[in-house]
Amino acid sequence: MDRDDWLEVQKELNRLYELHECGVSDPGKCREFNTQASLFLQKLEDLQVYDVADRVMELLAGCSPKDFSPCENRQCTKGSLERLAQRIREKLEKS
Repeated sequence: MDRDDWLEVQKELNRLYELHECGVSDPGKCREFNTQASLFLQKLEDLQVYDVADRVMELLAGCSPKDFSPCENRQCTKGSLERLAQRIREKLEKS
């Protein structure tokens, strides 16, 4: 992947992070985050960025949107997103 591809991945990850933070008080946003993260996973697999895709798959494994209660794994998911952002920054530095 070239630098532009990594920048696009970073942009998508930032969008997911923002969506996750909005989902804290809105269960609809939480479900939307889950759906968008699944689409992001597919994109990463299409780009053959399997190491990053694996991290997103782990993130999704812990993500279980609730209808009427706050997410029990919010802090864990937030931490996973932050670690993933760091990994993307490292990839950008190498490209």
